[in-house]
Amino acid sequence: MSISSKVWTSCLLIWTLSLAACSGLTQSDQPAVKTWWLEPYNSATQEASNKTLPLVRVSVTVVPGLDTNRILTLTGNAELKKYTAARWADNLPELLASLIGRSLEASGRFDVVSDQAGVVSEDCNLQLEVSEFYADLGPSGQTTGVSVALDGSYQCESDGRMPIQLSASMPVHGENISEIVAAFQRAMDRVIVGLLAEI
Repeated sequence: MSISSKVWTSCLLIWTLSLAACSGLTQSDQPAVKTWWLEPYNSATQEASNKTLPLVRVSVTVVPGLDTNRILTLTGNAELKKYTAARWADNLPELLASLIGRSLEASGRFDVVSDQAGVVSEDCNLQLEVSEFYADLGPSGQTTGVSVALDGSYQCESDGRMPIQLSASMPVHGENISEIVAAFQRAMDRVIVGLLAEI
């Protein structure tokens, strides 16, 4: 075999190995990541009004461990885990601030200003901290329900600060992620109904 044939064979071998390596990067046995959305609560009793609505600033923080876009689980021995290939549309503080703000506006009782609005002077402040937002796992690792809990306060102008404590737990019958997300939706609907009743 001549030197040029050896060089050609070596180049062909390197090119073939490179192609095989690159094709491995574009194929995966991992499931595709799905992104999940929560709808704002829309009260059926909304009334049209011409009066000026209070301008509310909504601020949401979370306890350590919950500041993520992953859909989390909590085991009986306090271990936080996450569902594979399932994410919320944004990190939890931003997701819930948007969800709660849009729900308040949908009630027809409030105008909501975001933290990014700049120098707009709000009439009221709603500050919430999320302490629970995860699926509960049973002893054998199966999903049994979801838990949501928020604490905080609501204050309008010179009025006193009103404490807020909201929570909801919903059962889950199955391991399908769509059923788990639906349980989170029901829990948030219940929490927002409670919030609207308090403020």
